[in-house]
Amino acid sequence: MNAWMIFVAIFFTVSIVVFIFSTVFYQRVLRYQFGIHERLATLSRELDETDSASLFKEWSQGGSTGMLLGMFGGSSLTTLLNQAGIKWTVKQWWVTVLVIATVGTLLGGYWDIRLGIATGLIGLLLPFAFLFAKQNARNQQLSRQLPEVFQLISRAVRSGQTVTSALQMIAEDCPSPIREEFALCYEQQELGMWRELAFRKLAERNQVMELRIFVVALLVQNRSGGDLVELLDNLSKMVTKRLRLRDRIKALTAEGRMQALVLVVLPFVALGAIVLFSPEYAETLLERPRLLVATGVSQGIGALLIRRIVNFEY
Repeated sequence: MNAWMIFVAIFFTVSIVVFIFSTVFYQRVLRYQFGIHERLATLSRELDETDSASLFKEWSQGGSTGMLLGMFGGSSLTTLLNQAGIKWTVKQWWVTVLVIATVGTLLGGYWDIRLGIATGLIGLLLPFAFLFAKQNARNQQLSRQLPEVFQLISRAVRSGQTVTSALQMIAEDCPSPIREEFALCYEQQELGMWRELAFRKLAERNQVMELRIFVVALLVQNRSGGDLVELLDNLSKMVTKRLRLRDRIKALTAEGRMQALVLVVLPFVALGAIVLFSPEYAETLLERPRLLVATGVSQGIGALLIRRIVNFEY
């Protein structure tokens, strides 16, 4: 057991040292070159002609799948951290994940090697589960703040002010997190960014469908004309109805979601308690890792099926 703990400690120590060395090498040598290429690519994208149809195409191609595929890259993880409201760098995040995984591996490996591997994987996945939960909570908070924001913009336009002035009012008077998003949009326009591009970036920074509908409607109105006040009032009513429907769906599916949580968590809690308090009793099960893997896969498939049932697009 001591040899196992020493091996795990050496492995993760070397991993952390290699990670720190590569990070320092990137910061000192490659960051400037990558920054130039990224800035040139950004400028080239800004000069391209955009339309509302391309917005929906980009968003449909992005989504959670693209986020997961690019998780180990810097851009996707940075976007996810910003959407969750966590003011960390990618380096700080990965160091934290490695520390949690190392602690979990050492704690589990103190009793059994296989348990150490399992707790290490759990420690590796838990920070990302927390990150997605924070992102979802922030998106829901943004959605609930949007009807009031639309009404504020509508009143400002009705009184003769511009949309830019309304954005400044939102940045000064509204609570977080909507304040930070519209404040950044206002600052970008004040610094010379095109109005259309600033709103597009506002929509791209957030995974909130109601906010994206607002941006598309605003861009279409800006090109084709129309009554902006009536448009904002209709958007406010539409978002309010969507929020009511979302709350109703949550109430109707609360029992199913609670059953899914209990069915997923209970076997792992029971196994951990048995291993902790009666390791001899659990030895027979631990000697059959294929059975444990099959059980874990079945649990994951069942959780995904239940999630598919209680979560749907509307």
